[in-house]
Amino acid sequence: MTLPLDGILVLELSHIIAGPYCGSILADYGAECIKIEAPGSGDRGRSTAPLISTSPELSGFFYTLGRSRKGITLDLKNPDGKQVFLELVERADVVLENFRPGTMEKLGLGYEALREANPRIIYAAISGFGQMKGLEGPYSKWPANNAIAQAMGGLSDLSGGAGDPVFVGASIGDTIPAIWAALGIVLAIEQRHRTGLGQFIDVAMYDTMASICWQSVAAYSARGRLPARGGEGWLGTFTTILRCGKGHIAVSLWGDQPQRWKALYEMMGHPEYFDDPRYNPRTPGADEVKPHLRAALETWLADKTAWEATQALVKLGFSVGPVQNAKEVHDCAHLEARRAFIEIEVGGRKIRSPGAPVRMSETPLPAPTRAPHLGEHTDDVLRRLLGYSDEKLQSLHAKRAC
Repeated sequence: MTLPLDGILVLELSHIIAGPYCGSILADYGAECIKIEAPGSGDRGRSTAPLISTSPELSGFFYTLGRSRKGITLDLKNPDGKQVFLELVERADVVLENFRPGTMEKLGLGYEALREANPRIIYAAISGFGQMKGLEGPYSKWPANNAIAQAMGGLSDLSGGAGDPVFVGASIGDTIPAIWAALGIVLAIEQRHRTGLGQFIDVAMYDTMASICWQSVAAYSARGRLPARGGEGWLGTFTTILRCGKGHIAVSLWGDQPQRWKALYEMMGHPEYFDDPRYNPRTPGADEVKPHLRAALETWLADKTAWEATQALVKLGFSVGPVQNAKEVHDCAHLEARRAFIEIEVGGRKIRSPGAPVRMSETPLPAPTRAPHLGEHTDDVLRRLLGYSDEKLQSLHAKRAC
């Protein structure tokens, strides 16, 4: 069974999350991703928790996120290492990096230099604030990470309750840019079928966070008012998290189905709400209604578990679900049925993690392999792709080029 990106060769100069997460998407769907790291040190993600108690310690974070790659080491500051990289570029389809803007240019390996070596190369760069010529802004040279992207993109101000802004717990300031970069790469590959040429793909973490907050920005533009924090009252819906006797549920109650609301009000012990014109089912999150509806729901939920409440409300046709922690997601029977998990053996221990979420009816995905040890495939890759002899490889190692 062939995969969608079979035959696509990616040179991945990535670290921590944004670049590696993009590389994982490409590798999951068939691209040959060659992770290139500095000799001796490698990706900083190799020392990121959780660490597996082996000798030496291995990072469960790295060996899961860096799955299904070939790993080589190259010193791009070494003239011989730089030459090896350029020879790989001549044979590659994609270069992926998430360094600070200007890093590759200082090495003489920016997009313009690589395009001279291979006009078909697709160069994808993920950075904090973008770097494409002609599109530089006042923040373009600033460093950034997940937290900064969430905060400046507007997401932190939308998250949390009535107090201070908060970060979303997952590192979506890295993973959302990675997803857009993967999409951009696939689009550029398709465009190359028409033009025969590669191109530069500029993905800014800030841009992508602002993009997913489009609704709040558009609402401000239209009305001149800031939206409520936490997403509550979105378009008049009753959207919130409620405490149960055990656990919490997320609810998003809305919709003009009178019998559904009548059944809810009766179940809550407040049938009078149905005939009260203030309780318009199209706007149950309206300011004059929401506190009363919330209080009534919390009273009804006080002796119920999150699952009992979920099942009762789902039966009525409302959108509701329990708030789950990592263990509950890890053990979820539904995700198991969806074959959503991958398992990777690291240091004699199997680590379970959600894998690629896109299911394709005619293209099942193979089981992934663990991330490579530092430089694990250097000689094999250079032999296979560049035809290097043992003597050539020994010379490169002696010169500390790889």
